[in-house]
Amino acid sequence: MHRYHSNSCISLLALLLAASTASCVASADDGLEDGLEAVESDTDATSDTAGDEGSDEEATEDTVAEAEDEENVEEGASALSARRAETVRLVAGQGGSGVQRVNFAIPLAPGELSDESMIRVVHEGRDLAVAHRGLAHHANGSLRSVQIQVDVRVARETELQVIVGEASKAGALSMVPVQRTLVDADGTQGPRVYALLSPERLTRSGVMGLIAPESETKSSPYDGWAKVCDYEKHDVDAFLPKKSDPAVWLYDRGTTFYRGYARRGDVETLRTAYRETALYRAGISGSGKDLTIGIPKKAKDPKYHYTQNLAIHYLLTGDDRFREAAENVAERMASIWNPRYKGKDTGLWTERHAGFFLLDMTYAMMVSDDRSDHFQQLADDAVDAYLNVQATYPQGYGDSNARCFAHHAGAHGEDYGYFGCSPWMSAILADGLDLYASERGGARANQVHTSIVKLGRAIAREGMDRSGKPYYFMGEGGSGRGEEDPDNEHWGEAAYVMAMAYHYSHDAKLATAVGGLVAKLQQKGRAPHMRSFNWQCRSAVATPAYMR
Repeated sequence: MHRYHSNSCISLLALLLAASTASCVASADDGLEDGLEAVESDTDATSDTAGDEGSDEEATEDTVAEAEDEENVEEGASALSARRAETVRLVAGQGGSGVQRVNFAIPLAPGELSDESMIRVVHEGRDLAVAHRGLAHHANGSLRSVQIQVDVRVARETELQVIVGEASKAGALSMVPVQRTLVDADGTQGPRVYALLSPERLTRSGVMGLIAPESETKSSPYDGWAKVCDYEKHDVDAFLPKKSDPAVWLYDRGTTFYRGYARRGDVETLRTAYRETALYRAGISGSGKDLTIGIPKKAKDPKYHYTQNLAIHYLLTGDDRFREAAENVAERMASIWNPRYKGKDTGLWTERHAGFFLLDMTYAMMVSDDRSDHFQQLADDAVDAYLNVQATYPQGYGDSNARCFAHHAGAHGEDYGYFGCSPWMSAILADGLDLYASERGGARANQVHTSIVKLGRAIAREGMDRSGKPYYFMGEGGSGRGEEDPDNEHWGEAAYVMAMAYHYSHDAKLATAVGGLVAKLQQKGRAPHMRSFNWQCRSAVATPAYMR
């Protein structure tokens, strides 16, 4: 089980239950399949105490460095161990009965496996011949994922046992093109057989970023997203009749559902993630800077250019077409949006654009087979530009301890007339920054984590109205300005950014602020339409993982 920050939990339970003695221990996952061996319990608990908020840059960096040291210990302790049988549940899709070539990939934590041949698959007590192929590499040279193919008879459902770190005892198969395992060659109808991995494998591998299984937060103060994120209501069957409306494509639905799949491990979220990511790729024409996405009238709009969905799909399937699409979408994104901001009240610079740009470059860097250095340089340059924005604007503002990525409202497409930032759009930029930091490591990661802490502190201090509700757009620099949000659809994003900042600082004030917002999410949160579901359920669902 995982223990969540007690200050936050006490604050939440006081609001929800008027009780001050309840604990905040997430419940164990009782829904795992009986055949899956138990994953080692994560016994690390986040410190319940923290020093007072620092008053300058040096204090912030010291706090982050201390939190980084604890994080490194936790990552080492929680790495998935080799030679453990893991259950992969097979569910027949359209035309998926009888003996089938089943294709899937196992995402791997850094350092978990370096030899792609060390994969053993067992079905009903019998070893199966296996085709296997390594997919991309972590910075330390270990594999990010291993593509697996086996021949197995499927009626409706069956299970495989996969042992990572042990060689097959039944020989080898020749790999076939992924297209031959799909209902339609483009994948838009899904595979003939879905291979479901456990939430533990998906979340602990890091393929979706830092995220926690939904079972950990069941019946805890952090289970508000279970109410807001109705994956069945907003699935691919609901999407298809609306797909001519560009708005329903916003915020990368493929990633939203892949992260839902990581939390739940169920076939419905996987089905939608698989098919909608395939739909996104199928609409692409051209390549590189000349690429055109298939979303109506949005070929030049950066808000609709995504690589995260494509890269995740590649790492879960081994379908090279999605890796190539991720590389090409990143090239196109780099040609249509400039991450540098010069303080003007015109143009288009928002945290959403900045976040998706950085996600695009970083995921392309992660999976590219021949342009990784190129995308890394684009990501490096973007982060330099973002850190400059954070340090510079509004001009004359001198607090180095709490700063958002302030830009003029005019560059945000609004007529408010002052410098500030969007607490809820900042969640997407935080997504990109945290992923980038985890990939680059070292001093660069520490620099970015310090930036995230500053962002969280700024939102906690200036990003909410008197009732504690996040502003739609907040002023920066002690102006006291902010645009009130009439809806109840942005509680989670501000909580997420502050939770991430807490994760890298252990600042108790941030934990308390997160607690208040998560309580309001439980009480008032809702997703009345598909676009709202998309933004609320792509980033903020990871909040509990940062509060461990």
